[in-house]
Amino acid sequence: MAHIFKHPAENQNGIIIITHKEFRFTTERNKIKFKDILNPVQLWKEKASNKTKSEFETTFRAISQKYFIGVHWGSFRSKIKTPDWVSFHLCAPGTGTFEGNPFVVPLSSANFTPAVMCQRNHEKYWDIICVSKSVRYKKLNLFLNTVRKIYDTGNKYRILLIVASNKNENTERFYTNIHDDYQKMFNNDEREYFSIIRTHPETGFQGFSYELISHFYNQSKVFTLFSAKEGQSKAIKEAQLCGLPVVVYKDLVGGGRAYLTDNVNALFFDAYESAHTTLIEAVENCHNFKINYDQIHQEIGEEPSLGKLKDRLVTLYAQNNQKFDGELINTDCLNRRLPAHYFDASVTWASTPEYRFKTTDIVDFGMLENFRKCLKL
Repeated sequence: MAHIFKHPAENQNGIIIITHKEFRFTTERNKIKFKDILNPVQLWKEKASNKTKSEFETTFRAISQKYFIGVHWGSFRSKIKTPDWVSFHLCAPGTGTFEGNPFVVPLSSANFTPAVMCQRNHEKYWDIICVSKSVRYKKLNLFLNTVRKIYDTGNKYRILLIVASNKNENTERFYTNIHDDYQKMFNNDEREYFSIIRTHPETGFQGFSYELISHFYNQSKVFTLFSAKEGQSKAIKEAQLCGLPVVVYKDLVGGGRAYLTDNVNALFFDAYESAHTTLIEAVENCHNFKINYDQIHQEIGEEPSLGKLKDRLVTLYAQNNQKFDGELINTDCLNRRLPAHYFDASVTWASTPEYRFKTTDIVDFGMLENFRKCLKL
């Protein structure tokens, strides 16, 4: 369970947000590889898929008697079905499609990127920055190939690749050869220009402060990401809020292309084989982009997004014959709270060391019971 926004009061429901991963416990149980969330996972040990679905769905239905349950979508999904215990979805534009006509709040955790991600008057040191996980769908191997092509053209750009490591990386899902390929593909002189920083496997991106990452963005000219499919794509939004033009694949599926306009605040490459020419164009013309920073802040900034959320909740409550009083709790760090990446003692169902820096999603029956106790069910 990712986040408690509001507890119920007289004649007024509370609000709880679950993640798409928890939602799929009850809808697509056999398709989920929970080793990718937490390894090992007690649910798999118990080999009780029917029990799992029943337990989670029963709990959610009980919660929905007193709370509006929303689902936060952090990865791209299509034709999502909405069970009757789900009141609404938090889904940024492009991140998902739905069957029927459910209540959708067009926001995600990326819209609540901390205000420290802002444009600063830093001297530009890096020409290109890429901030990414090491999962294979991020296509970092193609990014390395592209850097190789850029250097082959004679452009010795300074390039920074920041990679979030994962404790349980495997060759099937993760690009585990990145450092070997880096050593093979670039000589000593080129590696002076091309830097790779990896976070500690125990912490992932939470090993870096937002202040630090903001400085890296602001010291760079152009941001790029090589995925062909994205969910909400927080890194793209962070780069935009720091004033960078963005270079991505033109057929990028999902929410990554939201708020990007060709030749205004972004460039799109037609094919991965020619991505190097687009990146060179972006770097050489980085000062010619017509980026409206005030508009970007209003579209995806933390404070305006909170206002938009409350406006939509007014409508949600009204449709259920209730009145929203405008009060929410736990509105700090929503970029990490909503996707279940926030850890402190208040998250009682995931406060032990085994879950720290992994997930606050409920991934076993013990966590489910602890959450029930938290809600006094």
